[in-house]
Amino acid sequence: MKKINHWINGKKVAGNDYFQTTNPATGDVLAEVASGGEAEVNQAVAAAKEAFPKWANLPMKERARLMRRLGDLIDQHVPEIAAMETADTGLPIHQTKNVLIPRASHNFEFFAEVCQQMNGKTYPVDDKMLNYTLVQPVGVCALVSPWNVPFMTATWKVAPCLALGNTAVLKMSELSPLTADRLGELALEAGIPAGVLNVVQGYGATAGDALVRHHDVRAVSFTGGTATGRNIMKNAGLKKYSMELGGKSPVLIGRRAVHHLL
Repeated sequence: MKKINHWINGKKVAGNDYFQTTNPATGDVLAEVASGGEAEVNQAVAAAKEAFPKWANLPMKERARLMRRLGDLIDQHVPEIAAMETADTGLPIHQTKNVLIPRASHNFEFFAEVCQQMNGKTYPVDDKMLNYTLVQPVGVCALVSPWNVPFMTATWKVAPCLALGNTAVLKMSELSPLTADRLGELALEAGIPAGVLNVVQGYGATAGDALVRHHDVRAVSFTGGTATGRNIMKNAGLKKYSMELGGKSPVLIGRRAVHHLL
């Protein structure tokens, strides 16, 4: 049986406990996945914190080169990653192969360009003063991604986070952990230093909660349910937040619509 472990500081870290991930179309068990908790989160955040100063001070041009390299590696493995994504989520293979995985590659290419164009602004006040803003990385970021289109959504978070000089701990939904493991592997192959991108597998109530509460995490990017988002903002302290919350495809039906029902 295939085992999916954590990626912490450039190494695969085995779990004390494992859970099974299954193919939603067939019910077949795909892999046993490490179930992380506070201990694994502490290791991952410590690794990201240690890697941050050197990564943040790397010239933007070099970070952009590494982002493009990671995007190129994803392009080279589209069939493999698409097959993993389809097996883990039930998404049609034509969608994962032709749309979602190529889009994930594009995310790294796009933010490789954006990171070189980010700059502050100056605001003349009078002849004695000048106000200005700086665009600077914040530090360790917690990236919590959902089960639907997991690989593309994960890269949507990882690419801007890393391109702008932050380090990351990625926590995927326990329902779709496979491709995040591959992303951690490809990041190292691309030359991204150990500790810059860490992947902790597990459940939201254990790994996710410990991650967003961690005192060394400076920013949280979360995509998921509204109730969970509220709890994160309530319990995780004074951090920067990016929240994409809610359900899927809401529909409002008026009373007059009943006359048009088939």
